[in-house]
Amino acid sequence: MTENSKQETLKKRIRELERMLDDKNRVIHWEILDLLAQAWEKNGPPGIVENRDLVRTLKLSAGAASRALEILESLGITDHDAMGFSSYLTPEGYLIAQKRDQSRPLDVQIHDIRKGD
Repeated sequence: MTENSKQETLKKRIRELERMLDDKNRVIHWEILDLLAQAWEKNGPPGIVENRDLVRTLKLSAGAASRALEILESLGITDHDAMGFSSYLTPEGYLIAQKRDQSRPLDVQIHDIRKGD
């Protein structure tokens, strides 16, 4: 790997991490995962929460919640209803939410779960 490609990879990763922060530098992805996991445990799988309740409970802007949910869904750890009004955890998302290992990137944790680690 050339020095240029290493720098580009690092810049890309930094942009990904910055997208995980809201305007107050909260890691809202973990807050969303935690809230959805609580709903899973209280109401049973898959722990459906209306997006407007997510926004209200976590005191997020609708845009910040939407961006975070989009990223979590692209990773395959959340999904939404047909209309896009409610979100919920996938089984992999619930495993990650239970572990609460914020020291490792979500994509690495997903990879580990999928390969059986």
